[in-house]
Amino acid sequence: MTDAPSPLDTLERFGAANLRVRQLLADSREAQWRAGKTPVPKEDTTERSKGLVSDPTANIVLDTRRVALREAALAAERALADADRAMRFAEARLADALAQGS
Repeated sequence: MTDAPSPLDTLERFGAANLRVRQLLADSREAQWRAGKTPVPKEDTTERSKGLVSDPTANIVLDTRRVALREAALAAERALADADRAMRFAEARLADALAQGS
């Protein structure tokens, strides 16, 4: 039989996760808008040009890693907003019930 975590343990884990998500969002802010790091051929390569036109904007927009990071960041932002609403609701409801019960 496993004991369920206490409300204080849950609150502590929630607070720690909240702080980690906020830091990860801050760390990922710039990377969401630029292409991922990919190996680039050295200038002194003997490989001949393939005649393709370089389009860095399209490369950034279409970079699947950047898109995945952006989607994860948006999901994290939504999760934080949802958690904020849930905690504000719980706080108001509990404070109201406590005030009426005293």
